[in-house]
Amino acid sequence: MKIKLSSVLIAILAISLGQMLFAGPLNQETVKIGAVEFVMGDTFCFDEQKNADWCNDEVPHVVRLDSFLIDKYEVTNENYRKCFEAGKCDPPPLHEDRPQEFNQPNQPVVFVTWEDANAYCHWKGGRLPSEAEWEFAAQGKDLGGAHFGKPYKSGAPRKVGELAPNFNGLYDMLGNVNEWTGDWYGSLETSKVLENPRGPASGKDKVVRGGSWNSPSHYLRVSDRVARSPELRYSDVGFRCVFSPSGKG
Repeated sequence: MKIKLSSVLIAILAISLGQMLFAGPLNQETVKIGAVEFVMGDTFCFDEQKNADWCNDEVPHVVRLDSFLIDKYEVTNENYRKCFEAGKCDPPPLHEDRPQEFNQPNQPVVFVTWEDANAYCHWKGGRLPSEAEWEFAAQGKDLGGAHFGKPYKSGAPRKVGELAPNFNGLYDMLGNVNEWTGDWYGSLETSKVLENPRGPASGKDKVVRGGSWNSPSHYLRVSDRVARSPELRYSDVGFRCVFSPSGKG
């Protein structure tokens, strides 16, 4: 009876926070983020560094989001291998010097282009998160554990989920690997409330978020925006997917 009661209380608590664990496609767990209005962006650069120009692409502005599901963990090598075996994903290349340090089954997959990541998410029935979705999912009173600051020539990602989750129950939102978003990098509309924004219609670079295993600490901020070429492959960029609660991608 105590076990049943505890399970009910946990479920009620999760619902009250607007979050709930779901078994996502391919049995990869997802977390539900409830519909929300929040402030996207930050004044960190001015407040802490007295340099507003350094982060002039992070002007705070109000965003409204519909509810969505997001992967609890970064997509792993093992997850991505299933997509390759299904004939839907191209295999990522191995690290030239240290392949064994990047290809463990439970490490986040890296050396995937933006299109590789996008194809995987579509195969699962989802898509890459918008910048706004990613940023809200990363926010909260507790940002979770982070693996960062390692030397580029000797460091590597950790296995996913080894450190503490954030307030929303998501692992490795900061550090480990930068994560592709669906949005092109560009100026953000800040003069009005935005509804489910998806970024500019076109651009040169895509936005990655979250910092990585080789990032200095000041890149581990939920509002930090980094532009990366969607055609290139990086040892510090991976991804996770989002899904519609209705199951329509």
